Amino acid sequence: MDILEGSIAVRGRGKNKRKWIPVEDDELIKALVDVSLDPRWRSDGSFKNGYTSVLEAHLAEKLPDSKISATPHIESRLRYFKTKYSALEQMLNKSGFTWDPTKKMIQCEKQQYETHCKVLS
Repeated sequence: MDILEGSIAVRGRGKNKRKWIPVEDDELIKALVDVSLDPRWRSDGSFKNGYTSVLEAHLAEKLPDSKISATPHIESRLRYFKTKYSALEQMLNKSGFTWDPTKKMIQCEKQQYETHCKVLS
């Protein structure tokens, strides 16, 4: 197992995985915000081709020892974020689920949550 400045890269057959640490996630989100505000990288509600290279450059500048590359690291993490965002969006579109901006979490009654989880399984 290689240790890369706090993040862990597991090596071996079928184990080419990178475990992201919170500071890396935070920097990736900051980079995404910057790219989303830059009109050179926006196109009809999505990003133009090559935006992951800009994210890679941003992360290389902010976290020089992390060795995070656009492919496969950043692309994989963005797919992970999309999956998690979709789950949260699905909950918030249902009646009884609300976002608490102070606690930065979804609020609902316990019974509603349990019913939601039963429907998904």
